[in-house]
Amino acid sequence: MKLKRAVVLVFSVFLVMAFVIGCTPPSPSPTPTPMQYPNISSIRYDSDCIKAGTQLRIYGRNFGDLKGTNTVTMNGIVAAVSYWSDDEVIAIVPTSSLPARELRVAVTVNGVPSDEYWLYGICVAPTPTPTPTPIPLDRVDVARNIAITKAHNDGVNVPYNVFWVKTDVSSGIGSKHYQYTYYGASKWIIDITYPVIEQPDFTINIFSEWGLTMWSGMVYYWETVPLMD
Repeated sequence: MKLKRAVVLVFSVFLVMAFVIGCTPPSPSPTPTPMQYPNISSIRYDSDCIKAGTQLRIYGRNFGDLKGTNTVTMNGIVAAVSYWSDDEVIAIVPTSSLPARELRVAVTVNGVPSDEYWLYGICVAPTPTPTPTPIPLDRVDVARNIAITKAHNDGVNVPYNVFWVKTDVSSGIGSKHYQYTYYGASKWIIDITYPVIEQPDFTINIFSEWGLTMWSGMVYYWETVPLMD
C-alpha cells in the first residue's frame, strides 16, 4: 500500500513539473548588434586650398581604432595617417590623388567603407611658363623685309638694302620683341613683336628718327613661308 502511494506521489510530481515546464515561455533569442558603419561628418584643413601634402582632419563616428585594416582613401588612393581615433582621423593628401577637380575622401573600417565625402577646394595648378617658339631668327628678318615692301607700297620710303642693327628687347615671357635700327642720312626703327606660339604672326611698327610712326601693320606667318622654305 505504501509502495502504491509512493508511485502515485512521484507520478503526480512529474505531471506538475511537466505542466510548469510546458507553461514557461521560451527565453527570447538575443538581438544581434547592428553593424556600425563609419560615417564622415566634416573635414577641415588649415591651408587656403588642397594640394598634395595637405593635412586633412576628418571628423565623424565609428572609425574604430588604427589596428586592423582601417584605411583612408582619397580619390581611391590610400593616404598616410598620422592620427586615428573613433571620431577623428588625420590623414595626408597623397600626390597621386591629384590633380583633380575634387577630392573624394572615404574611411574604411574593417573592410566597411563610409560614404565618400567630396571636397572641391583644390589648388589650381600653375600655368606652365611658355617657352619661345623655336622659329628661325632669319624668319623675323624676312618679316622685316616684307614690312618694308608693304610700307613702300603705301608710299613710305623706308631704306631697304642697308645694314640694320638687330636688337632683342624682349621683356615678357609670352612674346618676343626685336628692334631693327638703321643709322644713315636719317634714323629709322623697325619694331617687331610676335607671340610665343607655333607659327606666330608679326606686329610691326616703323618709326622715323623723331619717333613718329610712319607705318604700322601685320606680316602673317604664311607670308614668310615661301621665302624661307
